[in-house]
Amino acid sequence: MHHLTQRELLYLDDFLKSEQLSWKCMNFFADQCTDSSVRQLCQEAAQAHRQNYQTMVKHLNQGTLQ
Repeated sequence: MHHLTQRELLYLDDFLKSEQLSWKCMNFFADQCTDSSVRQLCQEAAQAHRQNYQTMVKHLNQGTLQ
């Protein structure tokens, strides 16, 4: 069984923080938009980042990235 190195854990931490920040920013931008098509694109991008974050957290909690 392969255990993650400290460097790999730091990369994962950076990735999770980046995805979380991205989804929060896209939600903020969506709230600021007056154009409904741009708002929808921002909301879709936010959802994609949130799903990436949640998927990675799920795998980490299940131990499938060891």
